[in-house]
Amino acid sequence: MSDAPAPTTTASPADEGLIPVVFRSDGKRIDARERITIELVNFHNPTLLAEGELRRLRSVHDDFVRALTLRLSSLLRSELGMNLGKFETQSCEAFIEGLKNPSQIALFRVTPLNGVGFIELPQKLAAALTNRILGGREPAANPEAYLTEIEIALLEDVIAIITAEWCEQWHDDTAMNAHLIGHETNPRFIQASAKNAMMLVVGIEVGFGRCEEVIQIAVPLSMIEPMMKRLHAARERDSQRTDRNAAWRNSYDDIAIPVHAEMVVARMTVAALLKLKTGDLIELPASALETARINVAGSFRFTARAGQQDGFIAVQIAAKALDSRK
Repeated sequence: MSDAPAPTTTASPADEGLIPVVFRSDGKRIDARERITIELVNFHNPTLLAEGELRRLRSVHDDFVRALTLRLSSLLRSELGMNLGKFETQSCEAFIEGLKNPSQIALFRVTPLNGVGFIELPQKLAAALTNRILGGREPAANPEAYLTEIEIALLEDVIAIITAEWCEQWHDDTAMNAHLIGHETNPRFIQASAKNAMMLVVGIEVGFGRCEEVIQIAVPLSMIEPMMKRLHAARERDSQRTDRNAAWRNSYDDIAIPVHAEMVVARMTVAALLKLKTGDLIELPASALETARINVAGSFRFTARAGQQDGFIAVQIAAKALDSRK
């Protein structure tokens, strides 16, 4: 029996489980002295949308904001300015952490889609809207105060208009109906989606009198996936039809095609329409000039802004219509 001491081994940090063994994409091991950051990735929830998908989604929401401006201006009987601002993807956790406290947060579902969407109205804007619906002309006396039950009920009517217009803009063959399923003022109590679920977050900049705030709408990407597939399929069909079109002929150059510019000025009841007579005035919100439509041969082709140019009434094309068949 030998009296020689047994050899000793020194465990590396990786052996002790202190530092994970990480390899590069080419198979080479990363040195333990390098500073690395490891993040959890869920491949079931895509973090990014392709550029074409974002462009089509933004076009849909541009139309949504224009239609919503008219609806809310009519409800409030006052000019309301709305513009599409933030348009990005975020995790549900990051979105909820960025919400103000307190604020008016509505949770909604859309049948037959899967998932829960969020609408956040800042407290000052919610107070201004409910005050105007109740007949107030001046800004709310205490915009930071919590809303009463009556004011919350009125605010839910506004939210119902927002969700209804959002559903309408998809022009889907399947009827979509939105339902309010919850209302919170503190974002910490929201538990409707997985924290790592990716959301499409839309920010709508609102100017109402002296109140300037941002309404945020967030829906899971999985919720709008069916509409995205149908938008993509429609785009592919349009592309194939374009490829099959006959070659242009010079004889087409002199064909006269009617082009009309229209403005949606107001929504009126049948009773109010029957009372109209020569000389009556219909008030137009300033936003009506920003939402003109150009129809070519009876088909909606472009959105436009109306105004004056060199002493003439003119319209400036703003964007091509997403769906020329509507």
